[in-house]
Amino acid sequence: MGNLFGKTISVLETAMDLRYIRHKLITSNIANAETPGYRAKDIRFEAELERELTNRNHSLVPVRTHPMHMGGGGDTMRVSVIERGSLTKGLDGNTVNLDEEIVRLAENTTMYGVLTRLIKHKFTGLMTAIKEGGK
Repeated sequence: MGNLFGKTISVLETAMDLRYIRHKLITSNIANAETPGYRAKDIRFEAELERELTNRNHSLVPVRTHPMHMGGGGDTMRVSVIERGSLTKGLDGNTVNLDEEIVRLAENTTMYGVLTRLIKHKFTGLMTAIKEGGK
């Protein structure tokens, strides 16, 4: 794929993988909003994206997102999960602010959608070239 699109697909794939990981963390925060002592978790998206692209030099191994998926190297992306504080820490030590988490989830979902549209656009261009080249 790299020859067809250069590094674009690799960058988009890595960004999508990181958005997926962030989605899991945010939904876990929402699910634990009432759990005493739970500390909200997140990743620093931009820093993780830069680190992944630098360390892997754009040669990605597929990430297994579900145990029933076929193995392609397993879940190889390692990210630094951070505990995120909140201005409104509960009396029980819980640092989840539900309103903030919902905003983060909406933003993350929107960005994931943008990435999928960008990848779709790349493949649509390839399909157009294939169809027009056969005429």
